[in-house]
Amino acid sequence: MNIDLSGKVALVTGGGRGIGRACSLALAESGAAVAINYSASEIAAGEVKAEIEGAGGRAETYQADVSSFEQVGAMFESVKEDFGTLDILVNNAGVIKDTLLLRMKPADWDKVIGVSLNGVYNCTKAAAEIMMRARTGCVINISSIIGVMGGGGQTNYAAAKAGVISFTRACAAEMSGRGLRFNAVLPGMIETDMSEVVRKRAGDQIMERIPSKRFGQPGDIAGVVVFLASPAADYINGEAVTVDGGMHIG
Repeated sequence: MNIDLSGKVALVTGGGRGIGRACSLALAESGAAVAINYSASEIAAGEVKAEIEGAGGRAETYQADVSSFEQVGAMFESVKEDFGTLDILVNNAGVIKDTLLLRMKPADWDKVIGVSLNGVYNCTKAAAEIMMRARTGCVINISSIIGVMGGGGQTNYAAAKAGVISFTRACAAEMSGRGLRFNAVLPGMIETDMSEVVRKRAGDQIMERIPSKRFGQPGDIAGVVVFLASPAADYINGEAVTVDGGMHIG
């Protein structure tokens, strides 16, 4: 399927690395102009911008901690000033602070919830204000299969990602009548820098649970994101799409 997103503007949070990088590049390849958010990975975000521009696309980078309502608001104002509108939001930014619950510090809980759940609220609220006026728009939230299955040592991450799924469905119920769509993508074990520590600790056990017998690649998620952002997915709303090689049934 040849997906054409020409004329669309997309914002990808955490867009410089891992799944976010793949989403930024894939959206640009499909014709969208891309706003690349980063928190600390300025060099990586700049490299993605350069790659998109080198291929003839348009991209800009924006520094903001998505857990900060004020920083997110300023970022969206800059995006509107630079691009004029926003058609697609990919809430991808996330962090992990894995440890057993009884060893988990409040700061570890707050950090993961702050970025991975509060950040989705902050960005979606700002995006919806733009999209509601245009009566069109698409929000794609990167959750995780852990939000459904749970995972030992990941109570903070599981809670955040489960919250993202319910948040997505609630937004769809609330705003679909205004022309907006909200969907979530639930990756399994994807080979990224963020998941490396988990793969080193329990990679063999995880692989045994994956019928496809491989870990996913960031491009596996990006392909689904581009589809959900396209007119081909116009009747898909409030859905949580699992992309885990069958891990949830393994």
